[in-house]
Amino acid sequence: MNADLPLWWKDRSACRRFRTGVSLHSHTLHSREYLRSITPYLDRHRWLNWLARREARRHGLADIPRAEISRAWWTPPLAPRDAWALENTQIENSLQKRALVSITDHDNIEAAAELRAGGESRDAPVSLEWTAPYEGSQFHFGVHNLPPEGAQFLVESMREYTEGGSEELLGSLLHTVSVLPETLLALNHPLWDAEAAGARMHRYALARLLERHGRWIHALEFNADRPWSENRATLELARGNGFPVVGGGDRHGCHASPVVNLTDAADFAGFAQEVRAGRSATALLPRLRESRKLRLFETALDILRDHPGHARGWVRWTDRVFYTRSSGETASLSEAWGRESGAVRGISGLMGLLRAPTIRPALRWALAEKEGAL
Repeated sequence: MNADLPLWWKDRSACRRFRTGVSLHSHTLHSREYLRSITPYLDRHRWLNWLARREARRHGLADIPRAEISRAWWTPPLAPRDAWALENTQIENSLQKRALVSITDHDNIEAAAELRAGGESRDAPVSLEWTAPYEGSQFHFGVHNLPPEGAQFLVESMREYTEGGSEELLGSLLHTVSVLPETLLALNHPLWDAEAAGARMHRYALARLLERHGRWIHALEFNADRPWSENRATLELARGNGFPVVGGGDRHGCHASPVVNLTDAADFAGFAQEVRAGRSATALLPRLRESRKLRLFETALDILRDHPGHARGWVRWTDRVFYTRSSGETASLSEAWGRESGAVRGISGLMGLLRAPTIRPALRWALAEKEGAL
């Protein structure tokens, strides 16, 4: 079992023999992205910490405990149909192939329900990214193409495990999903210590997870948002443990995934069966040649800019950041801070400046990385 990773920017011919492109791991406004992941970043950058604290004091939020801030969240800007169309268009136009797109929001299948309601996306797979705490660390499973009739029950069972379920429940769910004939169960960015458990703890947890439950996992993920060194280590882990590799874009912004899976299958079930049989091919597209820091920065620009046509009317970035008040009511930062906050105007103006085409060469230089590709 192995994975072929054609570097499209070097040789397009490696992709020509396949008929279908598959986009995996993509997020929409139905994903909750918790702010606890940015608190260590604020700790390392004093000016950002100062700005956040100043704005909190101005609006009476200075006394909110860090534990509550860590439970605040933001949502990506794109609606499911916009995200589906973005990925679909790239595959059809740039790769000139039939497109299959699997949207995987965190711990819910609401995007699939919208996509399958009608139109070109009515055959979209029912998929999600399942958050699974394990042995003091945390992992994320790409659960693709669940049977629509039983999907909600399985999702609710996954949430039960996430909120404190037993290892027996984890094993039962992995087994149940794995043996369904048309599903694909991938371990997303397996070496990423998302909860900062510590490299040693995370590696230990990963080893235990693969030892106890690896037989139910169909593939490991090469993740476009993770460093090259981590992805190289993932490939080695896959080779050493007999897993095929699939590519995941982990898209949160408005740029299509720079990683596309290739297959001759006509539908998602056929693609899943190929991967489960150990056959996979993943194309790394030209955008992946850009510095990872630059790509992440451009995603941040997508998240922080205004979106006048937003599906829910959340035009400004502060409309898409939420927290729970002491009353238990959910509120956006726009409701708490007001739309005319000086910080909001300042950040919005800076984002507009940084999106200017003339600024991009300077950003590319400033955010260049020395780490090589594969």
